[in-house]
Amino acid sequence: MTVKYIILHHTGGNYKPCQQDLNSYQLLIDNEGKQYNGKPVGQASSTGGMNSITYNISCCGGLDRTPITKIQIEALFKITADKCKEFNLTPDKVYTHAVIGDMCKKGSITMLLPQNRWLYQNIGKVDLMNNPYIKSSVNEVNNFFRKKIQWYFNKV
Repeated sequence: MTVKYIILHHTGGNYKPCQQDLNSYQLLIDNEGKQYNGKPVGQASSTGGMNSITYNISCCGGLDRTPITKIQIEALFKITADKCKEFNLTPDKVYTHAVIGDMCKKGSITMLLPQNRWLYQNIGKVDLMNNPYIKSSVNEVNNFFRKKIQWYFNKV
């Protein structure tokens, strides 16, 4: 399968991935920046209507009791930059799940792919809106993440 986009998430659970987390994403990052491999592309259920064309990376946690750590989010930025290179993508092909949900709500998701009934599952997602760096709109958070990923992308 061809990966066209990378989608960033948080699990909404504990700092270490459980089996459900491992079945839902391609890659997970714990609070200490350690990586865990999940399901292959097309076999996880991370982003409704987009799973066959996306690589999904998730930070473990994201709740008030398990906030995303700076070590974790920096690992997310670096790993995402590496995955962009692996899949021959640029950081402008990276989205948070929150921005995908916002695009589905506004109907602008058709810029990325044809409309399908599964896309509506993404509306209302708040993935990574609670992060250690920026508290703002879904688009501003997404743009900040892309700039950080671009920095790592250019670093090597």
